[in-house]
Amino acid sequence: MSAATYRALVRRPADAFGRTLVEVAEVPVPRLEPGDALLAPATVGICGTDWQILRGLRDDPTPVLGHEGVAYVVEPGQSGLPEGTPVTVNPTHPHDPSFLLGHNLPGLWAERTRIPATAVRAGLVVPVPDDAAQPGVAALAEPLASALYGMRIARHTVRPGALVVWGDGIVGRLARDLWQAELPGLRRLLVGHGPDATDPAATELPRLLAALPSPVVAVIATPRTGTREALTALDRHVPGTLVVDVHAGLEPGPLPLTAGDIDVAAIRAANCGGTPWPPRVEEFARPHGRLLLCGHRGVADSHLRHAVDLLRTTPHLGAGVLTHQVGPEEAADLVNTVLTSGMREAAGRRVLKTSIDMGSRP
Repeated sequence: MSAATYRALVRRPADAFGRTLVEVAEVPVPRLEPGDALLAPATVGICGTDWQILRGLRDDPTPVLGHEGVAYVVEPGQSGLPEGTPVTVNPTHPHDPSFLLGHNLPGLWAERTRIPATAVRAGLVVPVPDDAAQPGVAALAEPLASALYGMRIARHTVRPGALVVWGDGIVGRLARDLWQAELPGLRRLLVGHGPDATDPAATELPRLLAALPSPVVAVIATPRTGTREALTALDRHVPGTLVVDVHAGLEPGPLPLTAGDIDVAAIRAANCGGTPWPPRVEEFARPHGRLLLCGHRGVADSHLRHAVDLLRTTPHLGAGVLTHQVGPEEAADLVNTVLTSGMREAAGRRVLKTSIDMGSRP
């Protein structure tokens, strides 16, 4: 990095399939406006949403992705934090949709990241302990914080008799482990494609769902293309009281369920960044029981701090989720290999969470 430029993982123009490969490039250091903060990312993560953007499933415009990780303060702006302070960034502003880090603003896959003053004033630059830049904390804190938020909404709503996690990717596995740590005796079912999960197409899945003790809490943590299938199956096969945390995204508009046509996307979006509290949970009557729908966007700073503390003090939490640790050039190779091969595999291993060491140190 020179005084005027820095390295970043930059998206190339979309190819004929809508995919945006990435490359390591020198780009100008961001120009700061009054109150802006400048951060030096140290360890950052590749999120499931990042993969959706890279595959062309979302139209987020930023050339530099990344909304998970730990960085060091270079210019404090209005944060009041000393230079060199380790921080994480809450990527979603609950009151300002123009701030969505790594989606519509350049993110953390870079040696320098600008955080606008509006986000700094809102407290979205969150100081963390000195050891939080380790990969197992920095890359997992934001998805674990999201799982924490969903768990708090669900446990505020009912006292669960069983848990279904539909989706065995990053958030799904973190959610399963988190619920296990909080409620070790709770009956659990993981639905996914891994060796420790029940396949969504398995003939015994309807029977397994029907046998779960009510109330059942279900966390849908699939890619957005799988949300409708998961919700429809849960609604059809789980009797009694069913609480569904629609963690995964889905297209707006009515979704036909046994309780009628419901705009699930609107319900999911009602809880954002920890507000409102009590959370919005919508209840519907079904022929075979109650259906309570909820979801959320973003997390609160308190969720991020709690997630960092849990990952620092609970080594087994999320064990096996962090599958790859790479530098920027290796990250570009990994991303491009996965995109062009169509296989979620790199270096002979299934890709779940990848951490990228951007090299920044205080």
